[in-house]
Order: sequence, then structure tokens, then C-alpha cells
Amino acid sequence: MRILACAAIAIVALAACGDDPVESDGPRFCGEAIENRNSLVAPPLGTEAEVAATLDFYRLMGQLAPVAIAEEWDVVLASLETAATLVPGDPESEQLVARTAYASEPSAFAVKKWLLENCGLDIPITTIAPQ
Repeated sequence: MRILACAAIAIVALAACGDDPVESDGPRFCGEAIENRNSLVAPPLGTEAEVAATLDFYRLMGQLAPVAIAEEWDVVLASLETAATLVPGDPESEQLVARTAYASEPSAFAVKKWLLENCGLDIPITTIAPQ
């Protein structure tokens, strides 16, 4: 019995040594947003590697996002993930990306507003609908 208890403790200790999951962190979210403003405003999307790096950054920001805008950030991320699947010249793909982008505008505006009010960071967003 004592061996099983020691083994269980060892397994828990080893698991604790792994990468810590990223959790909601408003100050870090602000810091990352300020430091990586260009990645928010005009993310590099010229190559598959740049798209992958941009998506990774947006996913990290989603993990850090404060509860107040976590859902909105997820919508923005989903829009970017959808855009990454665009098949140029395919009307169905182009329409999906356009519909997703349009639907994400209120969330993008909420993120913009939160960043300005809480981080002092003003980022432009391109919208076609009044907010």
C-alpha cells in the first residue's frame, strides 16, 4: 500500500513539472497586446509559417484573455481561423470567410474598446457595420 501511495505522489509531482497551462491574466494580456500591437493590427499572413505563428499568438491571447472579453476574443480567433482556410477563387469559401468576418465585428469592437479602456491601447478595426 505504501508503494502505491509513493507512486501516486511521484506521478502527481512529475505532472506538476510539466508546462503550466496558461490562464486568464489581464495584466499579461495587456502587456502582450501592447508589445505585439503590429500582430494585432496587421498580422503577417504571407506564408503558411506566418499564418501558423499568428494563429498561435491569437490562441495564446485567448488563453490570457480576461473573463470580460474571453468570449469576444474566441469569436475573433474563430474568424481568423476561418480566414486561414480560405480557398482563393472558391465562392463558397470566400463567402464563408466574409460571413464569419462580418459576424465577428461586434466582438472585435468589444475587444478594441476593452483594450483602450484597460490597457491604453488603441487599435483600429475595419468594420462595415456601425457599432
